[in-house]
Amino acid sequence: MINLISFILRGRFGHFLRSEAGVSALSYPIPPRTSILGLLGAVLGLSKDMPQEVLEPAYIALAGKCPVTHWHRVKLRKDPPEALPRTVKRSQKIDKNTKDEKPALINQEWMFNPEYQIWAGLPEPYHSQLECRLKERCWHFQPCLGMSEMLADLVYVNSIQVKELPQGRHRVCSVVKQDNAILDVTQVYQDGIALQILKMPYQVDKNRVFTHASYLVEKDSKPIPVITDKAYEADGRILMFL
Repeated sequence: MINLISFILRGRFGHFLRSEAGVSALSYPIPPRTSILGLLGAVLGLSKDMPQEVLEPAYIALAGKCPVTHWHRVKLRKDPPEALPRTVKRSQKIDKNTKDEKPALINQEWMFNPEYQIWAGLPEPYHSQLECRLKERCWHFQPCLGMSEMLADLVYVNSIQVKELPQGRHRVCSVVKQDNAILDVTQVYQDGIALQILKMPYQVDKNRVFTHASYLVEKDSKPIPVITDKAYEADGRILMFL
């Protein structure tokens, strides 16, 4: 049996930058596993890059619809003006021109009203601390949805025990890690399910080297029919861990 904490992650806007994004900043429709670990670290008060080390091994499952998106032209930074000379001559005029500031304008894909349900099981003592902080709404750092400007709200749901299911055909209500399941294609067509495959960050080490994994995501969060031995039952729902 595995103990999991269930909570809702939601906000007005969200942006999870795709690792393959170029000039146009595409967003994942769901938070990657590494982003969720960072979110949990913010609640617990862990320093940057620490959650991905101390919270492993972590059991994390995720469910939610792919939000509507909008392309937003954002000013990310400005080139600093040219530095003034160290010596000032008597003949120098006060209106000496310096280099103009040039804003960098980049298109970002923003998600509107993203909302997800997350199940998390962490090693102690972090698991108990997380449950307490979520219940009392006293996170250490402000949670966000990918960017610090996009504030997030966390709503505690419950704490449950999940049990592993035997290998077989299951309708999984969460995001499915592709390596752990075989898609039941016939049932997918019968159910009219809209699937997409996303390659997203899975783990990151202390040198910020990322490991990626492929996931099956259903557009409207409908159950995904798969054959797997990595499914778990939780309150009548079948989950798979990221």
